[in-house]
Amino acid sequence: MCSFPPGEMVVVTRRNTYFVDPDVAPEDKFNIVYWLVILVGFGVLLPWNMFITIAPEYYVNYWFKQDGEETWYSKEFMGSLTIASQLPNAAINVFNLFLIIAGPLIYRVFAPVCFNIFNLAIILCFVVTVEPTHDAMRWFFWLTIFMATSINFSNGLYENSVYGVFADFPHTYIGALLIGNNICGLLITFVKIAVTYCLFNMPRLVAIVYFSISLGILIICAVALFFITKQDFYHYYHQKGMKVREEADTHRPSPSILWTTFKNCYGQLFNVWFCFAVTLTIFPVMMTVTTRGKNGFIDKIISENDEIYTLLTSFLVFNLFATIGSIVASKIHWPTPRYLSLAIIARALFIPVFFFCNYRVETRAYPVFFDNTDVFVGAGILMSLSHGYLSALAMGYTPNVVPSHYSRFAAQLSVCTLMIGLLTGGLWAVLIENLIDKPNIF
Repeated sequence: MCSFPPGEMVVVTRRNTYFVDPDVAPEDKFNIVYWLVILVGFGVLLPWNMFITIAPEYYVNYWFKQDGEETWYSKEFMGSLTIASQLPNAAINVFNLFLIIAGPLIYRVFAPVCFNIFNLAIILCFVVTVEPTHDAMRWFFWLTIFMATSINFSNGLYENSVYGVFADFPHTYIGALLIGNNICGLLITFVKIAVTYCLFNMPRLVAIVYFSISLGILIICAVALFFITKQDFYHYYHQKGMKVREEADTHRPSPSILWTTFKNCYGQLFNVWFCFAVTLTIFPVMMTVTTRGKNGFIDKIISENDEIYTLLTSFLVFNLFATIGSIVASKIHWPTPRYLSLAIIARALFIPVFFFCNYRVETRAYPVFFDNTDVFVGAGILMSLSHGYLSALAMGYTPNVVPSHYSRFAAQLSVCTLMIGLLTGGLWAVLIENLIDKPNIF
């Protein structure tokens, strides 16, 4: 017969039994869990950042343009990729709301990561073995869209589960996930810039190196998650959250519990949805096809290479300043939850600003009001900084404006809303993309 230390919570895993004092929170020594959570955050948006960063150079220009001329595939790829990424992501997030608490952590977090490692290895094999031809263009387009759908379907399960797990932790750990999200995009951008400079005018080799590094990063994310689950700090907050939900009889999800949670945090859910919807309307679809202006200081100092120009003015600007914004949000919490929506709604003004920059300037039916590259980059900085800051506040506020036994469900709802926001933004971007060359639509 086994006996356990009195007053301690017992956490049993497949291999180990942990004894956790319910009255004393273990210390996160050297902030190791915090830093590992940032690494886990890398994996949340890695598939999306991976595809959109390489897409303009490798897929659009190298695979789907013929002698530099636009084809249906090159014009439609970015919009199709956005929908193929965000639609399955949103769908699995809704489905996962009813299953995440009941299922083992190993199935809901580790399995999607392993599946994406497998998918990315397949993509890398195609990049290595297949060269672009006119006959291969059609099947390669749809194969890529299918792989993006598969990866993001799996990633939606992973993302919803991860945010649900860390909703039981102190507020800063949700913030760490968001910081990891943005640092991931920044790191991938730096990798892409370095590879492009070193392998100039060699898009296939760029893609091979780029996807190989992305595969390595995803493996590191899986290892980081594994080490987190071995920490007493993790087991204390995980078990504490489970105990609170069991005492309130909310340990298993149900439509009534989710509806009650929604009623307690719908204001913040709106903030999450609208913030991401506006952002994805602009980035990457609008920003990556906005060409350089005829004047401006920034235009004079940036390389004439179109790939470098897009990497610096779109991907680097967005990921760098979104990261800065999310880090600032971990220190400063203003506006308060009550007034956050005012700042987030005001961001909608960025959409017409980018619309009247050099967006699809060769085919557009509308005048360009902001031809200066400095205006485009300045608007990109403000849009990205506000996105990182306000989205981090909204995601952090959501599980904190509900009773503690609903916090995990609120975190899951916020991720689900985030995905719906990305899907909404993708649809808006496709709509704008198809209307830009058609006059008299307003």
